[in-house]
Amino acid sequence: MSRWTHVLKETFIGLGRNLMMTVAVIMSVAVSLTLFGAALLLSRQVDLVAGEWQGRIEVSIFLCDDARCPAITPEQQADLRAQLEAEPVVDTVFFESKQDAYDRFVEQFADQPALVETISADTLPSSFRVRLTDPERFAVIADRFDAYPGVEEIVDQREFLEGFLGLADTIQGGALFVAWIQLAAGAVLIANTIRVAAFARREQTSVMKLVGASNWYIRLPFVLEGIFEGVMGAAIATGLLYLGYPIARDALAGQVSFVPIIVREEVFSGSLVLVAVGLGIAAVASLLSLQRSLDV
Repeated sequence: MSRWTHVLKETFIGLGRNLMMTVAVIMSVAVSLTLFGAALLLSRQVDLVAGEWQGRIEVSIFLCDDARCPAITPEQQADLRAQLEAEPVVDTVFFESKQDAYDRFVEQFADQPALVETISADTLPSSFRVRLTDPERFAVIADRFDAYPGVEEIVDQREFLEGFLGLADTIQGGALFVAWIQLAAGAVLIANTIRVAAFARREQTSVMKLVGASNWYIRLPFVLEGIFEGVMGAAIATGLLYLGYPIARDALAGQVSFVPIIVREEVFSGSLVLVAVGLGIAAVASLLSLQRSLDV
């Protein structure tokens, strides 16, 4: 027990001896792990949105109304619906009238009254909303009904989803890139701090060597210093993510109310990853920095 007491005592003495450097290391690790954690949560959010929308992707078949092309007749509209429902790749068919399209537009852009005032029910076309059994089979519908009388345009909503996911992946990739650079910088800072501490205590280390202390016993306080700094940085990063979560959640919900949002438990599971990463990087950096520092 006295051995562990000595190890812990030496650890905290070392942390206190280089207090400003210790604080700098902890803050550096905290910033990098916060970025890393935010990137992980963004990835989870993108996966959640993709999973939710994949099952709701529709093909929009916009109908002519004389404003852009000869209006579709009631007979053509009924025949188009019947043919759509008979297609094996079609799951459901829903008709959206001009008024329905206008009501949906008003609901989606309720926070932009100036934009809503520029649109009327007559401005928006009626359409068939077609959900496919396999969203990849869009070409079957487009090829068959693109030239159908009364059809103005056929739009695949996958294009919007893929654009959104592509943008999210770019942001996530950028955040991860910056986070890894910051983590590397934090690891270098930890290694240098441990190396300086080992150099400052080289005489004490020499005495311990002479009395038969093992390399692991000598190195353990230094490694624990690095681990402490890594874990403290992870703890601060976790706190920042917990504080930032409700702000980000409310902002996202205020902008797009129909998007599912990750729950707070995701932040907890992500914090476990941060602690593991912070501990691992700190331990490895400490051990590598001691390879030559304690050769006496």
